[in-house]
Amino acid sequence: MPIPKFQIPENYASHLRYVESHDPRTDAEILQTLTQHVPVTSEKNIWTYWHSGILSMPKWCRRNIINWIRLHDSTWTVRVLDTVPNSPNHALSWIDPSVLPKTFVEGTMTGPYVGPHSADFLRGATLYAYGGVWMDVGNILFRDLDRVCWNQLADEESPYRICVPWMLEQNFGNHFIAARKGDEFIKRWHDLFVYLWRDRTDFTGVIQNPLITFMKDFKFAEAEARGFKWDFKVDEQTVLGYIGQCVAWIRLTWLEEPNGGFNGREYYKNHVLLFDVLPEDWGMESIIGYKGEDLFKVFTTRMDADPESEENKTAEQVVWRLLTKSTMQKITHGKGLTLSTSCGALLDEHDEQEGDQAPGTFGELLRYGSVHFVQTRERIEYVEPILVADELVIRKGLLEA
Repeated sequence: MPIPKFQIPENYASHLRYVESHDPRTDAEILQTLTQHVPVTSEKNIWTYWHSGILSMPKWCRRNIINWIRLHDSTWTVRVLDTVPNSPNHALSWIDPSVLPKTFVEGTMTGPYVGPHSADFLRGATLYAYGGVWMDVGNILFRDLDRVCWNQLADEESPYRICVPWMLEQNFGNHFIAARKGDEFIKRWHDLFVYLWRDRTDFTGVIQNPLITFMKDFKFAEAEARGFKWDFKVDEQTVLGYIGQCVAWIRLTWLEEPNGGFNGREYYKNHVLLFDVLPEDWGMESIIGYKGEDLFKVFTTRMDADPESEENKTAEQVVWRLLTKSTMQKITHGKGLTLSTSCGALLDEHDEQEGDQAPGTFGELLRYGSVHFVQTRERIEYVEPILVADELVIRKGLLEA
């Protein structure tokens, strides 16, 4: 066995063990494979999207995806969809245009969030058509997906068919969603979200749709009380419009269609596996807060700096906390939504300098550990669903205002 580049400290030895990468190919060889159209042969698919293709995305995001591959065995296939003309992985070569919004199909979307909302349209569509896991390109993954949720979803004795990271009440983080092929909840969720975008070219006004006015009184204080402390510079309605797909999800969890129709509330209770997004996906924020500059500093702090400095102590604590106790670290962008610059934007800015993994930094350790250090914990932090109160249940059809 090769000598590990980094050693696991004694105080973490019971939490981690060293392994070789599942894929020994070079980054360039893996990237070349990702530009090809690989037919679906199972439900063990990892889906993501970048409008201009994987070769043009920020290098730190490419490294995220390369490491997804290195973390998994050959039973999993990663695909990066795009909207590059004649691309082997053009989204419309995978998904029937009839199930997508006209603005996406015709390429007429406008506004600052064309990329994120394009990914939203494909999220439900790919999972319903093929099954698997959708992840955003900003996810730095630390744990293989079989041990996150797929073993439960694939178990025919298990009631679970979907897995998502729970945020609060019935809301979830859509940077990660796993589902079996042909799931009826996923189908209705996707259909509802696409309906909200009918005759639109951007997200403005989505939240005013009568189907989701039940969220009109949402206040940031509700999220802050749960521990989410982003310094938003926009109002609640703008954020809800930005995360319109999550609002569509919430409506479905509140829904009990009359006359024996679909019972989304019951389906959510019985068939959706939830894990806590705070420790599992935003471990950095749970320690040092939500300012992008502070998060970025963890990546760039040098390991040979003064070990007694607060900067070094913080970076060391955060990195080993992530490697031992988190499923992933979701790096956020949210362009223009917060007062502070997001960590994702700072990584973009320093992409050519390898700001995420410069030699000798804690970022390099984090990258290495994400592939080579396997967590010994048997389970992640699953949580039980919180059901909407009886008096708030929506007893209407899926698209009935």
